[in-house]
Amino acid sequence: MAGDETPGPTVQIRRRVKAAAEQIFDLWTRPDLMVRWMSPFPGAVDCKASCDLRPGGRFSLVMTSAEASREVSGTYVEIDRPRKLVFTWTGPLTNNVNTLVTVELHPRGDDETDLVLTHERLPTPAIHDGHTRGWGHILDHLADAVTKGS
Repeated sequence: MAGDETPGPTVQIRRRVKAAAEQIFDLWTRPDLMVRWMSPFPGAVDCKASCDLRPGGRFSLVMTSAEASREVSGTYVEIDRPRKLVFTWTGPLTNNVNTLVTVELHPRGDDETDLVLTHERLPTPAIHDGHTRGWGHILDHLADAVTKGS
Protein backbone atom coordinates (compact mmCIF):
# COMPACT_ATOMS: atom_id res chain seq x y z
CA MET A 1 0.00 0.00 0.00
CA ALA A 2 1.38 3.39 -0.94
CA GLY A 3 0.56 5.10 2.36
CA ASP A 4 1.94 2.41 4.65
CA GLU A 5 5.01 4.40 5.69
CA THR A 6 3.30 7.80 5.91
CA PRO A 7 3.89 9.40 9.28
CA GLY A 8 0.75 10.45 11.06
CA PRO A 9 -0.53 11.03 14.57
CA THR A 10 0.84 8.62 17.17
CA VAL A 11 -0.89 7.26 20.27
CA GLN A 12 1.33 6.39 23.21
CA ILE A 13 -0.06 5.02 26.46
CA ARG A 14 1.95 3.94 29.51
CA ARG A 15 0.55 1.72 32.24
CA ARG A 16 2.00 -0.13 35.21
CA VAL A 17 0.40 -3.57 35.34
CA LYS A 18 0.47 -5.81 38.41
CA ALA A 19 1.78 -8.91 36.62
CA ALA A 20 5.02 -10.36 35.33
CA ALA A 21 6.05 -9.46 31.78
CA GLU A 22 5.70 -13.12 30.71
CA GLN A 23 2.06 -13.19 31.80
CA ILE A 24 1.28 -9.95 29.98
CA PHE A 25 3.07 -11.13 26.84
CA ASP A 26 0.94 -14.30 26.87
CA LEU A 27 -2.22 -12.18 27.12
CA TRP A 28 -1.18 -10.41 23.90
CA THR A 29 -0.21 -13.54 21.97
CA ARG A 30 -2.52 -16.42 22.89
CA PRO A 31 -5.99 -16.33 21.30
CA ASP A 32 -7.53 -18.20 24.27
CA LEU A 33 -6.37 -15.33 26.50
CA MET A 34 -6.90 -12.48 24.01
CA VAL A 35 -10.65 -13.19 23.91
CA ARG A 36 -10.87 -12.43 27.64
CA TRP A 37 -9.77 -8.80 27.40
CA MET A 38 -9.28 -7.49 23.84
CA SER A 39 -12.09 -4.97 23.37
CA PRO A 40 -12.07 -1.23 22.63
CA PHE A 41 -15.49 -0.90 24.26
CA PRO A 42 -16.25 -0.28 27.95
CA GLY A 43 -18.18 -3.03 29.70
CA ALA A 44 -18.33 -6.69 28.79
CA VAL A 45 -15.69 -8.16 26.47
CA ASP A 46 -16.85 -10.09 23.39
CA CYS A 47 -13.90 -10.98 21.16
CA LYS A 48 -12.99 -13.63 18.65
CA ALA A 49 -9.24 -13.96 18.04
CA SER A 50 -6.84 -15.97 15.96
CA CYS A 51 -3.12 -15.64 15.48
CA ASP A 52 -0.07 -17.26 13.94
CA LEU A 53 2.62 -15.99 16.32
CA ARG A 54 5.75 -15.70 14.19
CA PRO A 55 7.33 -12.87 12.23
CA GLY A 56 5.17 -12.56 9.12
CA GLY A 57 2.34 -14.49 10.79
CA ARG A 58 -1.14 -12.97 10.78
CA PHE A 59 -3.73 -12.28 13.46
CA SER A 60 -7.37 -11.25 13.32
CA LEU A 61 -9.79 -9.89 15.88
CA VAL A 62 -13.53 -9.34 15.87
CA MET A 63 -14.50 -7.23 18.88
CA THR A 64 -18.20 -6.65 19.51
CA SER A 65 -20.40 -4.64 21.85
CA ALA A 66 -24.18 -4.25 21.96
CA GLU A 67 -23.88 -1.21 19.66
CA ALA A 68 -20.95 -1.93 17.33
CA SER A 69 -18.37 -4.34 16.00
CA ARG A 70 -14.70 -3.74 15.18
CA GLU A 71 -12.69 -6.02 12.89
CA VAL A 72 -8.92 -5.72 12.85
CA SER A 73 -6.17 -7.78 11.31
CA GLY A 74 -2.43 -7.50 11.07
CA THR A 75 0.93 -9.13 10.68
CA TYR A 76 3.56 -9.73 13.34
CA VAL A 77 6.71 -7.75 12.57
CA GLU A 78 8.86 -8.41 15.66
CA ILE A 79 8.47 -10.88 18.53
CA ASP A 80 10.89 -10.62 21.46
CA ARG A 81 9.27 -12.57 24.29
CA PRO A 82 8.63 -11.23 26.92
CA ARG A 83 9.85 -7.70 26.20
CA LYS A 84 8.50 -6.50 22.87
CA LEU A 85 5.80 -7.21 20.31
CA VAL A 86 5.42 -5.24 17.06
CA PHE A 87 2.55 -5.77 14.62
CA THR A 88 0.58 -4.01 11.93
CA TRP A 89 -3.03 -3.03 12.74
CA THR A 90 -5.44 -2.63 9.84
CA GLY A 91 -9.20 -2.29 9.59
CA PRO A 92 -12.06 -0.02 8.59
CA LEU A 93 -11.29 2.34 11.50
CA THR A 94 -7.76 2.95 10.18
CA ASN A 95 -9.20 3.57 6.69
CA ASN A 96 -7.64 0.16 5.88
CA VAL A 97 -4.18 1.71 6.22
CA ASN A 98 -1.44 -0.48 7.73
CA THR A 99 -0.71 1.24 11.02
CA LEU A 100 1.98 -0.03 13.40
CA VAL A 101 1.61 -1.03 17.06
CA THR A 102 4.55 -1.63 19.40
CA VAL A 103 4.00 -3.12 22.87
CA GLU A 104 7.03 -2.83 25.15
CA LEU A 105 7.16 -4.57 28.52
CA HIS A 106 9.62 -3.41 31.18
CA PRO A 107 9.65 -5.65 34.30
CA ARG A 108 9.59 -3.89 37.67
CA GLY A 109 10.46 -6.65 40.12
CA ASP A 110 8.75 -10.03 39.95
CA ASP A 111 5.13 -8.95 39.85
CA GLU A 112 4.85 -5.57 38.12
CA THR A 113 5.53 -4.46 34.56
CA ASP A 114 5.57 -1.09 32.87
CA LEU A 115 3.69 -1.45 29.58
CA VAL A 116 4.25 1.11 26.83
CA LEU A 117 1.90 0.90 23.85
CA THR A 118 2.77 3.01 20.80
CA HIS A 119 0.42 3.11 17.79
CA GLU A 120 1.97 4.88 14.81
CA ARG A 121 0.95 5.92 11.28
CA LEU A 122 -2.65 6.74 12.16
CA PRO A 123 -3.98 8.54 9.09
CA THR A 124 -6.02 11.37 10.67
CA PRO A 125 -6.45 13.24 13.97
CA ALA A 126 -9.99 11.83 14.33
CA ILE A 127 -8.67 8.26 13.93
CA HIS A 128 -5.96 9.11 16.49
CA ASP A 129 -8.60 10.28 18.99
CA GLY A 130 -10.74 7.17 18.48
CA HIS A 131 -7.75 4.85 18.93
CA THR A 132 -6.63 6.73 22.04
CA ARG A 133 -10.03 5.98 23.63
CA GLY A 134 -10.10 2.40 22.30
CA TRP A 135 -6.61 1.52 23.53
CA GLY A 136 -7.48 3.02 26.93
CA HIS A 137 -10.43 0.61 27.23
CA ILE A 138 -8.32 -2.31 25.93
CA LEU A 139 -5.63 -1.70 28.55
CA ASP A 140 -8.30 -1.35 31.28
CA HIS A 141 -9.61 -4.78 30.26
CA LEU A 142 -6.06 -6.19 30.26
CA ALA A 143 -5.56 -4.97 33.84
CA ASP A 144 -8.89 -6.57 34.82
CA ALA A 145 -7.87 -9.86 33.15
CA VAL A 146 -4.63 -9.90 35.16
CA THR A 147 -6.56 -9.23 38.37
CA LYS A 148 -8.95 -12.10 37.59
CA GLY A 149 -5.99 -14.43 37.10
CA SER A 150 -6.14 -14.91 33.33
